[in-house]
Amino acid sequence: MTGMTRRWLLTAAGSSRTMPQPSALPEPVAFLRTSWSNDPFALGSYSFLAPSLLGTSVRQQLAAPAGRLYFAGEATSQEAPATQAGALLSGRRAAAEIIKAARPGEHVIVVGSGFSGLGCARDLTNASLCVTVLEGRDRIGGRTWTERLDGIPAELGASWIHGHKGNPITTLLRETGGRSYPFDYDSVVGRDEDALAELETYLSKAEDVEDPDTTPYSALLPSKMSPALRSAVNSVLVQEYGAEPEHLAIAAEEEDVAGEGSDFLLPDGFDRLLAHVRGSIPVRTGAVVTRIARTADGVTVTLANGENLRADRCVATVPIGVLRAQKITFEPALPAPNREAIEALGSGLLDKLWLQFPSVFWDKNADAIEWSDPTDPGRWSLWVNGHRAFGEPVLLGFNAGRPAHDHAHLTDQQVVASAMDSLRRMHA
Repeated sequence: MTGMTRRWLLTAAGSSRTMPQPSALPEPVAFLRTSWSNDPFALGSYSFLAPSLLGTSVRQQLAAPAGRLYFAGEATSQEAPATQAGALLSGRRAAAEIIKAARPGEHVIVVGSGFSGLGCARDLTNASLCVTVLEGRDRIGGRTWTERLDGIPAELGASWIHGHKGNPITTLLRETGGRSYPFDYDSVVGRDEDALAELETYLSKAEDVEDPDTTPYSALLPSKMSPALRSAVNSVLVQEYGAEPEHLAIAAEEEDVAGEGSDFLLPDGFDRLLAHVRGSIPVRTGAVVTRIARTADGVTVTLANGENLRADRCVATVPIGVLRAQKITFEPALPAPNREAIEALGSGLLDKLWLQFPSVFWDKNADAIEWSDPTDPGRWSLWVNGHRAFGEPVLLGFNAGRPAHDHAHLTDQQVVASAMDSLRRMHA
């Protein structure tokens, strides 16, 4: 969950530097890539607010309990959607609803082991309820996924704490004694300030839109855009929400991102924080839920292997992409408000590519690199300098929206080749 690029626009003035020009680039020695749209347990990276009559109330509507079935996850968060803070807060909210309604000793099944599911399970366990956590993957964490490249945490899911002040994830960081790297959005090379300034003239008209809930951002933009303007749109909107402007409601700007202050990268990894929330709570991995049936006195959860698990209540923390694809059958059908909310929310896409090199060939002192591909604006338009944040020669590249979908079904080798082509041309 990397909603960050609105800050590029907010801090653009006077911060760009010239990109270094090496004669030849070294080949990467290792890589890691994501393809969240192909992950059957995600089917996207995070939720976004699509144009609809429900507007920003859609998340509260999705979060409404359906009898003994409760919903959590970042898509249900009004405080911080599309972030790990929102996921954690939503799990705690669902736990509080259950604790208020449940009798002592009730059994609760929690579907999903990300921050939402584990946060919910932790609070339920602390309240002396019996909890079973089911995870379809062979690992815990959901869209929090930390791998390592030469010892550094390569986040394939969430990367940032967004707004560290008043953020519950910052509290976890403090409790675990983890380190933080304040990301400097002013420290960037390759930024096109003129294009961002042009884009701001269009986005400033959002205040005049009568119905931002149903109006897409594309209504503010010209039908024909220069490559530079299209690249600016990608940086400010598409990289932020994982969605193209025609699919994104103007009201999305009204939604919060948890806290105030700086955004942090975590040199010790998000997985430490997740493990802290989990504690000793057992998680059953490889448990793919296909059906949740509810009655007046309980729920039955069916797994892909045909096994039925009975409980008093259930919390579904699965991503909006999975709900939209109807990968889980609900019996009886969900109430109309829940169904309408699922249909109204979008599932955005932002994919990552970590590249490890034998040496640094880019500006060591910049936190980020921006680039506008004149032939395909938005492709590999943002890179994070891992050397500055983690002390190793690594780059983290992003594709979002259409470019991410274009790359989703390419082989690993084709994705790396595409990225290297961009890096060579931006340094030519």
